[in-house]
Amino acid sequence: MEFLSLRRSGTSSALAVACFAVALAGSPLLAQDHPTEHPTGEHPKAEAASVPEAKEVIARYVKAIGGESALRSHTSRMMKGQMTFPDGMGGEMSADLAIYSAAPNKMLFEFSMEGYGEMKQGYDGEVAWVIDPMMGTNILDGAELEQMRDQADFYPELNYDKRYKSMETIDEREFDGVKCYALKMVDNSDSESTHFFETESGLLRGMSQTQEGPMGPMDMTNINKEYKEFGGVKMPVRTEIEMMGATRVLTFTTIELDNVPAEKFELPAEIKALVEKQNAGGDEEAEGEEEDKPEPAKDGG
Repeated sequence: MEFLSLRRSGTSSALAVACFAVALAGSPLLAQDHPTEHPTGEHPKAEAASVPEAKEVIARYVKAIGGESALRSHTSRMMKGQMTFPDGMGGEMSADLAIYSAAPNKMLFEFSMEGYGEMKQGYDGEVAWVIDPMMGTNILDGAELEQMRDQADFYPELNYDKRYKSMETIDEREFDGVKCYALKMVDNSDSESTHFFETESGLLRGMSQTQEGPMGPMDMTNINKEYKEFGGVKMPVRTEIEMMGATRVLTFTTIELDNVPAEKFELPAEIKALVEKQNAGGDEEAEGEEEDKPEPAKDGG
């Protein structure tokens, strides 16, 4: 499964959200951290003729993680783990998180941290929403809605052609000490990202991009450090995320497939209330427009 197109797929999808929550909760402390060195660095580019086409690299990746049949054999997933990050004073802080997802496009993310509280964000196939101790309870729209819709895709590895308007193999370079093919990806909202696929294994080693969030755009890079197999599909279980000059480590300790109940993705009561209020406002506006319409002129005869 694709891990952190900092906005994509089951694990990836909510990882970006986790980073936002960490940034919101710890931003005053994280501002004291020193920038970490970018793992890609500057590397000599390979001759264009020596690198495979982007579609070939993606096909190798799908095969490396188990293949299309193995991916489609599962319809839901639950992942639980922890994220650790610097506290800005030489120590560490940690947060618990859980990600629930289901085919074709439902997702629920839960994040909790001492001193911050619990944040939830979800998409039920129609409504994207967030409940956050600092940002409040909101229905997402615009770019954030599109991002959540994209993140909720349960089979992102099989839908590259739909999610990206262009894919190009730039070169072969080292990423985190491993030779990788670097692919420049441009999605349907014109956002660019660079994905690094291991030359030898075909696995997705990491990626980097600018992610939109509550605090504005943030540059993020993730590095997949460890994969494990679940139900015939290899998934990253330990990932390092570089953002705001600090490194976070995300570790999943529990992954279960095909046992997430449908009610897990139902809208919370407070979100339902917002949807009803929003719909009622739309109805009142429509009624007002009807009342404002001039009456048709009467026949003078």
